[in-house]
Amino acid sequence: MSEMERYRDMYFNDCIDLLKNKHSYRKHVDKFINYLKIIELDNRPRVIDKGVVEDCIGYYSLEKGELNTRSTMEAHLEALKSFYDYLSRTDKLPDIFTDYDYNEFKEAIEKKYELSEPVERGSFECKDIIKILSDTEELMEQSLEGTVGIRDEERHLQRMIMRLFIKITLIAPAKRNVIGQIKIGDFEENFKILNINKIKVNVPCGLSRDIIQAIRYAEERNGKQAGKSERLFEFIYRYKGKFTDESLNTWFLNLLQDIGYIEKSKRRTYPVEPIRNGAISIMVNNMVNPLLISKITGIGFSRLESQYYSTMKSEYMDYLNKNVNRAIAQNEYYSYI
Repeated sequence: MSEMERYRDMYFNDCIDLLKNKHSYRKHVDKFINYLKIIELDNRPRVIDKGVVEDCIGYYSLEKGELNTRSTMEAHLEALKSFYDYLSRTDKLPDIFTDYDYNEFKEAIEKKYELSEPVERGSFECKDIIKILSDTEELMEQSLEGTVGIRDEERHLQRMIMRLFIKITLIAPAKRNVIGQIKIGDFEENFKILNINKIKVNVPCGLSRDIIQAIRYAEERNGKQAGKSERLFEFIYRYKGKFTDESLNTWFLNLLQDIGYIEKSKRRTYPVEPIRNGAISIMVNNMVNPLLISKITGIGFSRLESQYYSTMKSEYMDYLNKNVNRAIAQNEYYSYI
């Protein structure tokens, strides 16, 4: 048995409770160990770095036809981050996932191996969004009444984070990982403005209030004040554990079941992407300038048009025709033609 295989088995044995809820971690760590055996690094653990991880994803994507979407790549990285977090905590190996920008690392891998976007997962209509928000507010008010146990407090914290995530997504429908990495310092003027994707977005008063309350709630339990460099969701959840973007899909499922929006079932997650898709669809239906939509969402023009405008071609063409002709007519030379 190689050294990395031995570390893997220790991780599997010592982290049984974690792996009960993270079933895919075993599969992804096994993939990584198998790759290390192929390139003969399974007995040279201190040679392994993020470059090896990147090459591993490339191997499975290009040669095996696996890990070929952004979502599967992220799942693989989350499993390896957990593995190396364990190795670091137990003083076996240094954590190779420190001192770098995780999102930039993922973006670089996505571009290098041309990983496809996951299949779109539908969208919520405006009335559905309003109902989810309204029912969430009512549920959170109820949960504050009476005795709160450990499980109830965990659920309340999940709802608090999901309420913020949903509302921020609706005013700034950026990618999940972009919103998940928002720092407290990204807000200005007492949380009235949010800097995201190089845009200053006005934050409604209700959302500003929710953010301030959530931070104060976390400060009391963390025993420290929130600094500007703190990531918002990481700080709020810190006293309970480690926040990851992937947790949002599990918490969203819990929320939708708790408010009765969907029936309880054996499914473990519900994607948060339909919130963003719904917000973007509403902007498109309101004929917001595509340049502005592209800027705030991070979606390129070609994908934006094929994904969101294809179902309203006639309206979109009318919009284009009207505005192109208006722009041309505004030129000084127009009267000479």
